[in-house]
Amino acid sequence: MSSFDDQIASWYRSPLDSDDILAGASLLVLLVLFIPLYGLVIHVFVKTEREIIGFRYLLSAAVADLLCMLQYAGLNGIAILTKSRLVSRDGRHWLQMYIDYVWSRLHSILFLYSFQHQSRLFSYGACLALGWIAPLIFECAIHWQPFMTVFFFEPAMYGMLSEDFGRYLTDGQSTMILSINAICGFLPFLFYGLAVILLIKHGITSTSKLQRVEIMLILPCVVASVVFVVGQLAITFGTGSGKWFTWSICALFFVNSALQPLLLIAFSPFVRRGVIRLLLYQQQQELTSKVSTVSRTSMSERRRG
Repeated sequence: MSSFDDQIASWYRSPLDSDDILAGASLLVLLVLFIPLYGLVIHVFVKTEREIIGFRYLLSAAVADLLCMLQYAGLNGIAILTKSRLVSRDGRHWLQMYIDYVWSRLHSILFLYSFQHQSRLFSYGACLALGWIAPLIFECAIHWQPFMTVFFFEPAMYGMLSEDFGRYLTDGQSTMILSINAICGFLPFLFYGLAVILLIKHGITSTSKLQRVEIMLILPCVVASVVFVVGQLAITFGTGSGKWFTWSICALFFVNSALQPLLLIAFSPFVRRGVIRLLLYQQQQELTSKVSTVSRTSMSERRRG
């Protein structure tokens, strides 16, 4: 057994220390903070997706975002605090796959001017085909190739490790992933840039209110694409750089998903107003409930008197 394996085994035998608690608890705190926020944004999507076609694609992406948030913060935080891998060695091949966002939004921007004529069946069919089925086929086609090496979450290192990092660097997998990341990073900017050029050419002021709502979704997508590429580069070059660096990679992937509701609230007035209305409605409901309770209590006391 190597010294690294001895270090891992020693961690599992030792009680939790302050670093372990900080690493695990901080991930769970992030999850608790951002899941409700994303829930509010998703509620806005569900209520208005019949009118705002782009929300259908973002709703599909939100499902993948929530799965990633649960994986990178929820499961990883629990694994650290319980000192348990949670997933067996044989189960490492079934790691969560997340490329729905790029595919779905690329499709929506590509058909920017046919947006208002898309049926719900067409939109959700595109999300299913391009956001879920196509990535699954691609993953199945390459995942069990001889040059592939599996990445897995190691609680003792607070992050992702490779079963054979040397082979990952030399057998072609690293080059393939960098190429895919370059494409995934370039194509959104290409399509978003073309969309902006077309909008300027045709005149943004001539677009309808609903189209302007769609247009405001472009900037959050660009920012999210940058975060996505940074995260992919970090995991490619940073693996094996220490447990807090590997922790930061998992945190960055969580942020890539958790950032979506913040960006949408910041850049889309429509989403922002919808979230504010929901919060005000909840406060009004709570106030009404309290007033009703006080009123019933007062009436009961008067009857006794």
